[in-house]
Amino acid sequence: MVLGVTATIACACIACAPSASAADFTGPVDIGGGRSLFLDCQGEGAPTVFVIPGKGSYAEAWNASVSPADPIRSSPYDLIEEAKIELGPESAQPMVAGATRMCVYDRPDTRPDGEDQSTPVPQPHTVQSDVDDVLSLISAARLPTPMVFVAHSYGGLVLDLLARQHPELVSGLVFSEPTSEFLPTVGRADQNAAFNIDAQTGPPGMESVLPDDAFATIAAAPPLPRVPAIVLSAEKFVAPSELKPDNYTQAQVRQANDMLAAALDTTNVVVPGTGHNQMLYEPRAIADEIMTVVDEVRAGN
Repeated sequence: MVLGVTATIACACIACAPSASAADFTGPVDIGGGRSLFLDCQGEGAPTVFVIPGKGSYAEAWNASVSPADPIRSSPYDLIEEAKIELGPESAQPMVAGATRMCVYDRPDTRPDGEDQSTPVPQPHTVQSDVDDVLSLISAARLPTPMVFVAHSYGGLVLDLLARQHPELVSGLVFSEPTSEFLPTVGRADQNAAFNIDAQTGPPGMESVLPDDAFATIAAAPPLPRVPAIVLSAEKFVAPSELKPDNYTQAQVRQANDMLAAALDTTNVVVPGTGHNQMLYEPRAIADEIMTVVDEVRAGN
């Protein structure tokens, strides 16, 4: 199962200094310890939406989309690696930013090029270190809380732990094609082992993670908070020819997402036309789902 964005996205970053009053901000934020994290905030309004990207993914994925004319859209399979990805206003972050403030960040060792990259860290790293980085970034960038958090893929494990450990920061939750904490429950032993190994390997200098550590840390954490929430699953899946016998199946992924939705007292919605990187396939649909949760928070539900 893919953990993050697999298509290459060109970066166009503008450096500037953080400001508590400025709505739009793109650049590095000093989080202490000689480290900085790249942050992109757009729009105005409350609650702020904060996105936790997938493994190897970064902020620009939320400012890009698959070209409307790309022939991969007609495929029943998720062919994102063959897609033509375009930056532009018809993408998820600008759409949400038209109604409220939305911030997305780059974890270390995710964006392969461009200016103002987040400070590298040793890899693989723990989910707790990711939660700690998000807390440091929220504080350093002076982002108002509680927020509606959105998580994609591996980011779902980061958000799961953050919400359990710091429910006071969370007003709403959106899980887009998450790595569900329940995957080990539905997976066979060989599938779970392969998933854990695959997540720890990759190109030198790029992000790698520790799923087994993450699952265990989440299992030991307090319960999830009860706030407006939604879980979003993809319609498309990897072509059968690309799957190994020890990969999770689409049925298992959806079952794990159903279990996560039940733990959140919400529903798991299959979004038509989307593959794993839902924000690239159907940014309007994902933006609408985010705004549905934002509106529930505004209404006090």
